[in-house]
Amino acid sequence: MPIKFLFSILIALVVALGALAVVVPVVQAAKAPAKLTIVAIPDDSAENMREFFGLIARHIEAATGIPTEYVHVENYAATVTALATGRAQLAWFGAVTTAQAYMMMGDELEVVAARDIDKAFISYFVANADAGIGPVKDLKELAELAAGKNWTFTFGSKSSTSSHLMPRSFFAEQSGKRPEQVFRTVAYSGSHDVVVQKVANGEFHLGALGQPPYDRASEAIKARAPIIYTTPKFTNYCFATRKSLGRQTIDRIHAALLGLHESEEGKKALGYLKSQGFVDADISEWMGYVELLKSGVDIGN
Repeated sequence: MPIKFLFSILIALVVALGALAVVVPVVQAAKAPAKLTIVAIPDDSAENMREFFGLIARHIEAATGIPTEYVHVENYAATVTALATGRAQLAWFGAVTTAQAYMMMGDELEVVAARDIDKAFISYFVANADAGIGPVKDLKELAELAAGKNWTFTFGSKSSTSSHLMPRSFFAEQSGKRPEQVFRTVAYSGSHDVVVQKVANGEFHLGALGQPPYDRASEAIKARAPIIYTTPKFTNYCFATRKSLGRQTIDRIHAALLGLHESEEGKKALGYLKSQGFVDADISEWMGYVELLKSGVDIGN
């Protein structure tokens, strides 16, 4: 074989290897972050959330070896913004905030895991014990009972799935009316725990909230705000992250969440979350909410 031809092959190999050397750093796994920040929609008191999401942060840190901190935020929108802008790497969302995050982040958003109860979640309609409102078979019956009564009603946050969007949707579907057409006042108290407290103390005749916050309320509060209706089931909360965090780190967080029941901190957190454990989940299970928000669904005044 001519020396000139061999030399040409050698040059081609060198060029090819040089190109490969340039490509390799691009396809390497993303470097693990120096720190993980967790945020969560504020659907309970700040004190409770700092305590129990702090337990989850410690469990994830122990399982992944990455320093992890829970940072409390004051409203639902701030939780979405924190993940979308990269100020947080892991967020505890409801279904509405998951959809809102997807609409901001697109395919950069990844759902990591959900509780066992989040694939079949329910909300409660509760009534003040002194209002004389008994259990109803459906929300059409409630609307009929409310006619001419001047009853008042409170949701939680406007961005809440289980304390606003789904209860509102079920009310409209079953009664054919918006809550504002039935109740003298329709308000937003901000979070589930405040809803049940305000109904219990008589500030409102009725309210709607998710199952776990009601279940962890004191027996005294439950007695003052009994359940009058339980909604059909729907998909709700999840932990979500940014894909730019890297496959390896996301997989480690996923494994830590699915193994939450294996540590003492995790068991306490699961007790607070009213769950037996976390399960696999995928963004496809929340895309119906994305379409719902894009459709311009009625979310109140």
